[in-house]
Parts: sequence; structure tokens; C-alpha cells
Amino acid sequence: MTSTKLTSNRLFSFLPRNNRGLAALALVVVVAFSLGYFSSGGGDAGANHKDHTHDSENGSIVWTCSMHPQIQLPEEGKCPICFMDLIPLDKDTGDELTPRQLGMSETAMQLARIETTPVVRARAKTQLRTYGKIAYDETRVASITARVAGRLDRLFADYTGIKVKKSDKLVLIYSPELLSTQQELIQAKSALLNITENNSVLHATAVSTIEASQEKLRLYGLSPEQIERIEASGEPSEHLAITAPIGGVVVEKHVNEGMYVNVGTPLYTIADLSKLWVLFDVYESDLPLLDVGQDVKFSSPSFPGETFRAEVIFIDPVLNQITRTAKARAVVDNKGGKLKPDMLVSAVVTGASDNNRDEDETPLLIPASAPLLTGTRAVVYVDVSNNDGPLFEGREVELGLKVGEYYTVRSGLAEGEMVVTNGAFKIDSELQLRAKPSMMSPEGGGGAVGHQHDHGSTESAGTKAPAERDQRDAHAPIASDEAVMNLAPLYNAYFSVQMALASDDLAAATAGNRDIMNKNKVVDMTLFRGGVHDRWMELSKEIEKHSTAGAGAADIESSRHAFDKLSQTFIDMHKDFGHVGDADYFLTYCPMANNNNGAYWLQTVDTVYNSFYGASMLRCGEIKETLKPATDK
Repeated sequence: MTSTKLTSNRLFSFLPRNNRGLAALALVVVVAFSLGYFSSGGGDAGANHKDHTHDSENGSIVWTCSMHPQIQLPEEGKCPICFMDLIPLDKDTGDELTPRQLGMSETAMQLARIETTPVVRARAKTQLRTYGKIAYDETRVASITARVAGRLDRLFADYTGIKVKKSDKLVLIYSPELLSTQQELIQAKSALLNITENNSVLHATAVSTIEASQEKLRLYGLSPEQIERIEASGEPSEHLAITAPIGGVVVEKHVNEGMYVNVGTPLYTIADLSKLWVLFDVYESDLPLLDVGQDVKFSSPSFPGETFRAEVIFIDPVLNQITRTAKARAVVDNKGGKLKPDMLVSAVVTGASDNNRDEDETPLLIPASAPLLTGTRAVVYVDVSNNDGPLFEGREVELGLKVGEYYTVRSGLAEGEMVVTNGAFKIDSELQLRAKPSMMSPEGGGGAVGHQHDHGSTESAGTKAPAERDQRDAHAPIASDEAVMNLAPLYNAYFSVQMALASDDLAAATAGNRDIMNKNKVVDMTLFRGGVHDRWMELSKEIEKHSTAGAGAADIESSRHAFDKLSQTFIDMHKDFGHVGDADYFLTYCPMANNNNGAYWLQTVDTVYNSFYGASMLRCGEIKETLKPATDK
């Protein structure tokens, strides 16, 4: 779209109708400047401006435009091309500096609001918020089954939920096999008394019979005390009392009084509820922040305002392939009996930057606002000022975990160095203007970003960090409020698709895409003039292309793929034109979408509704930026 000629229509399209006189004056200035520059073939002009790249002899500052660096004037004011405020020209000529360094004047540094923060060694912590439920402690659950066939003549634990103590009677069972074994024991005992030790064969046979009967009774579930009582009384017991092996609550009752059961028939399940498990899901990206032994704070809707504490005792070694989460297990003391299995809870775990680290050394930390991220690279700017004044150096660093508002740094920085935490984009833009290595152009030679209005494709915009799109679109043509208001129905149709996919509703997403197609066709393009019109036509074609793909999607995965491309276009549209109204929009990001390549989308609420995973990972992602309406800017 960029043209080497600046027509009056293009210039006028940037201004309100009541400022046409000012535009005409600006056009005269631009034409006069252009004629002066190009008539000399560029060489003389370069010589003429050479004297203005440094402070003049009387010490005055040379002022330039950040988007049109060829403009260099002796006084502060407006750029005659784009009418932006002029900024002081830095003293750095680049001759004595490395390609990645940028010198600034104190005045320029103050205007750019550059702020720095030291690199520190510390243990950063962040809160992982998740959801889960209460479950039985599986090590405190006992199942009682029938060890002998028989009839249940009496149930002491006759309803579910009854509390029992260890060794309490649960049921009386009548069993012919049990009665026969008792009689064998009693007869063998009696026979042994009448056999002299001289008759060794009969004596050994009686002893063997007694031991076999005792073992059978033990296997039937009789305690040693019960067997001793049978031997002492000499009378068989018609019923066997089955007792509770542990204390707790009868959570399952499988039989009724009078039933006949066989060996192995389930009778009861008893659970000790004095300790319970808290099971919660942890996203794959958060697993490095979790470790056994950490404290968990959780709350339940059943007890508003009350917080419970548990301790992580186990992290599932296997990942759920669908939700991309792992189960974590914490144990909680429940002696008061408040908590009940299957209660839903919301949990908060404090994750630390040094969890699961093999190294003993405390990690290096920098604020999350310091690095400029491009998806494959991370660039920070370090203050290396000397006696000549402020000096900043760009470095590629290797980042580790993101822990709350901090990144851990694996390499590229040293403790105590000062990294830029505010104004890094402005430094990066200046390096681009000087064709030096920067975030956007790691090899340098990229030219001035102020003249790069390449909006021809939005194919990969969604996978770029918002900062990259900010750099590209910061000076797109300005549309009138009337034109932007004309886009409101289009935004609303897009948000319908976004929420439909977050709800796993393919039919609603398909209908929403058709609505986008219709709304796109009726946008009044006459409201977009000059360069704004050209830009809108490009965006409109992309919207038509991707909404058509979404409307024809055969399954929800195809619909989400089309939504990814559609979101890239709408984000670009917002970068160029913004939105009007009272509501904020929210730029949202999920690092796991697109096969872990990440994806951005827009939504109207500040709680994540993940359109790429729906209910399986509805809250996966983060709000990257709040986009204010144009009236608030």
C-alpha cells in the first residue's frame, strides 16, 4: 500500500473535514521538502542535514519525527508529514557503538519514560488457581465380603451412612459349612482328651484335625477369641458375627436381612472420613510450579468465607490427553466431619520458581514486562550507560519459567544488570529506524518502521506476540468515529462465534460465521476514505475468506481453525481502527492452542473463555491486554 507519492487526497483522509486548510498548508510544506530533497538527488540533502544530526554550535537540540526520521528541524513542533510531536534527535551517530547499542540524550530518555529494574536472584512465587473435588482417602476404605456361604439372619448396620467402630458387629450369618467345621473342631478336641500319648498315630491325627478346623474357621472370618470360646464351651455357634475391620461410615450397603449369600458376595463398604483427599487438575504448563509437600488452600460453596488447608502428596505421572492436565492429590484433615466426598472446591496453590530444580543455585529473575517476545526469541534491553550519557544494549536471552509477574532467566544476563522494564518498545523502534538489529529485525537492515504499512496478509498475525503487531500497526491510517461505529455489528457477530466455540456449540458457531459474512457485506465502505479505504478493503476480503471457511466447517476442529485465522484479522482490524462504545475488549492468549504454538483472540469479558478447547480447558489462557474504546484513548 505504501507509495512514494503523497497525494492531497491521501493527506486529507487523515484529518477531520474542518482541518482541510491545515492539511493544505502541510501539503505545501511536504512538497517543498520533497522537492528540495529529491532535486539534489539525495546526496546534497544528506549533506545539508548532516549538520543537524548533532547539536548545533549554540547547543540547541535538533528535533526529528520518530516515524519520518528524514525530518530534522531546529525547533520543537509537529511533523509536517504526519503531525506527530517531534522528539529530540539522539546524539548517537552509530560510529562508536556496536550494532545492538543505542545512545540517547537525557531529554529523550525522559520523554520516552525509560525505566529500568535490576536482575536479581530470588525465588518468585505465583498462585495457581484451579478447581477440583473432595474424594475418599483410598487408603482408608474397606470392603467387607462374605467369606462363607449362608443366610443373613440379622443386620446390625442396616442403613447407609451409619457410623461404626472397629470390631463392631455388622451382620449375623447362619452357615451350614460354618456349623460343620465347628463340630469337627469340638469332636477332635474331645477325641484328643481320650487318646493316650502312647498311641502316637491317633494322637497326631487328632492334633492335625484340630489345627485344620481352626484354620478353616480363621479363614471364615472368626477371630482367635471366637475360636477359643467355641473350644472352651464345647458347643457350636449357629451364627457367625461379621465385624468391622476399621472405624468409619458405611458408605455402601449391598445386602438386606434374610438374603442368602455366597463366598465373595459384597456386604458393605466402610470409609474412614477423618482424612480426605482433594483432587484437582493442573495444566501442563503449570506442572513445573507444583511439587509434593506444597500447601493448598481451598474453599467450598458449602462454607462461604471459610478456607481449608491441605498438603500435596501426589502428582499423577500421566497426562490426560484430552484436557492436557494432570491430577494432583492433597490430603486434608477432616476430624470435624465438615467436608464431604464429592464436594466441589476451588483451590489455590502457591507455585515457586525453584520447584523441581536440580540446581542448588537460586534462579535469576526479571520482570515480565522486560523481555520482548517474538515466539522464538526473547530480547531485553540492558542499561550500559557510560560517561557519555544513557546507553542501551539489546540482548537475546534464554528464558525459563514465567512465575507470576516474573520470568526466570537461564542465560544472557547477570545478577545486578539493569534491564529496561518500561520503554523497551521505543528503544526497539529507534533501532529499527536506524536499520540496526532489533526484536523485529534480528539481522538489522530492516529500514524505518514508519514506512512499513504492509497489511497484505493476516495469515500469521495470530501467532505473533501483540507487541509485534503494535510495532507494525502503530501508525495505520486513522478512521473516523463514524466509520469505526459502522464496524460494531461486525464485532458483535465475531463475539458470538467466540462464545459459541467456548461453549463447544458448532451449530451456533456456524450461524455466527454466516452472520459475520452478512454483516461484512453491508459495512458502508464509503465512510472509509483514502488510505483507510484501502486498508478496510484488505481486511474485508480476509474477513469474508475466513468467515466463509467457518460457516462451511464440517466439525468443530475445522471451525476453530477458521476462527484462529478470523481472530488474526479482527485483531489486525482493531489495531488499525479500534472500536467505539462503552465496553472494553480483551486481547486473550492461550499458549497451548495450535499445537502449542499459541493463539490470540478477542473477547468482551475479562475472564478467559477458551474458544480453542471449550469446556475441556475453558479457563486455559490469560488476558494479555485491555483494549479501551476510542473515546477513552
